[in-house]
Amino acid sequence: MPNLVRFRSTAQISAAALLLVASSGALAMSQPPQSLNSEIVLTNSTLETLQVSLQGTANAELLSAEVPPLATRTLARLTRDAATDSSLVLNLSSDADQFVLQQNTAGLNVSFTASGNGWNLAGQSDENIHRQAANIEGRAATLAVKGESLNDGGVIRYVLQEQDNKPVAAAPGDFSLLSYNIWATTIFGSKKVSTRLTQMPEVMAGYDALVLTEVFDLAESNALLDDLRAEYPYQTGDIFKLGKVLGSGTRILSRWPIVLEDSHAYSDCDGIQCAATRGVIYAKLNKQGKTYHLFATHTQSSDDDANRNARLAQLQEMGDYIRSLNLPADEPVLMAGDFNVNKIGLPQDRDYLEAVLNAREPQNTGHTLSFDSNTNHWAEAPYLEYLDYTLVSNVNQPAVSATQEIIAPRSLQDNLWGEWDLSDHYAARGLFRFDDSNVVRSAFPYAGDVVHLQTSNGQYLRAMSGGGSFVSAGSSQVGTWESFIMASLADGKVALQARNGGYVGLHSYLLGTLTTGHSKDSAAAQFELVNLGNNRVALKADNGKYLRADFGGGAGASAGSANIGANQTFVLIRP
Repeated sequence: MPNLVRFRSTAQISAAALLLVASSGALAMSQPPQSLNSEIVLTNSTLETLQVSLQGTANAELLSAEVPPLATRTLARLTRDAATDSSLVLNLSSDADQFVLQQNTAGLNVSFTASGNGWNLAGQSDENIHRQAANIEGRAATLAVKGESLNDGGVIRYVLQEQDNKPVAAAPGDFSLLSYNIWATTIFGSKKVSTRLTQMPEVMAGYDALVLTEVFDLAESNALLDDLRAEYPYQTGDIFKLGKVLGSGTRILSRWPIVLEDSHAYSDCDGIQCAATRGVIYAKLNKQGKTYHLFATHTQSSDDDANRNARLAQLQEMGDYIRSLNLPADEPVLMAGDFNVNKIGLPQDRDYLEAVLNAREPQNTGHTLSFDSNTNHWAEAPYLEYLDYTLVSNVNQPAVSATQEIIAPRSLQDNLWGEWDLSDHYAARGLFRFDDSNVVRSAFPYAGDVVHLQTSNGQYLRAMSGGGSFVSAGSSQVGTWESFIMASLADGKVALQARNGGYVGLHSYLLGTLTTGHSKDSAAAQFELVNLGNNRVALKADNGKYLRADFGGGAGASAGSANIGANQTFVLIRP
């Protein structure tokens, strides 16, 4: 008789049954899966609409037949079968180009590759980010791909990002302008501010001027402004109105000298937004002898009646302020910023914007929205709006040509993978052409033009606070405080006008100390210019002494030298 296991109770029988079930489950769990499902996702960071078709032997389902500009779509679902080798080919095409995304399976293993006109990304199967120089319709681009959680099926994520075609604005009459809300306001919910702002200098490069809004987070914003200073050394200050918590968060940055700066704080606001100083900043720029007048603003947001009425009142104030300056009719006037006027939902307000500012919006050749929650990772849903503009005056020098383009600054860096966008707003790029046939620049020593005076060790003469204070030779880089307008006087003498309108002159004839509060008619502000050749000069003050940079630069400046040497020699630089 065979041996039988004898159970003494019903409880023992139940426990044994549970043990058997558990053992069976563990055995089943130890078996590898027979199939895995993977999604193929594409982010189309171009302004082309891409059509999608599916080929190959794989068990796959096409989920999106089209990828709109700047959008992300799940293209297909691929089933990886343990017993099958297969391929999934996704053909993507624009109006004049096409490329291929291919996935190959060997059982449950998967590899992926991409190719196009003249470019090919080698097959990959890991979960690193791979980038390949590519093109779309003849324009430079980058194709990046990354596998994510592939052992569980996961996602194969592709990104096609077109490289920005930077404007070329070489002539005095060409002017390129970028208006960008950088969303550096953590107190109001901004995310990854430091990460995003460190990527911005690259996308901001190459313009004549920048208008930045929501420049609020102090440390991160100052780091960005410092990073941009090498290319945009001339930067306005902010506006701060007594009783407010924050400034306006608005800045103008220029490649060209700012010869005059002013601002106006709006009197009207509503609700919580009154914590910030709403207003308009004005900068008069000198580009190679041609004057431009640039105005920057960030008005009240939201479209409910209270906020909308406050915004319209602010626009009226901006228009009144511009008109009060009586700017010359033969000089260009440009305006830019986050106007918060949604021409999609409130087209009549865009018409009011143009009317009250006596300006026009150039035709947009870019994306149709500047705040797009369908395509921008950071934009708050469900808003689909057009809020950011570059405008040109109708009553000052007319533009020979003007275009505007909404562009999407994005990054393929590891720390923004899957998020892409550098702000919750897209940027507005304005390209303008004005007649410059009357621009004539004076010969050396550049009378009437902006100049910098560089010391023998590479420092620059500086009027502290832009004028109204003392003069030093301790600046390591050029900017508004280091800018002077050269005035030509009788008897070969010159005068140097500082940013605040005053002239550099002797504060003490005995000590040779200098300040910047003089009239150019004052003998104390008149210098005899000695041409030393190769744009090098010496300046002899009314006390008979030569202007000197102490220690060759990096310290003080005074007119206290009897002779000309290295410390008394300056290079005259015209931007």
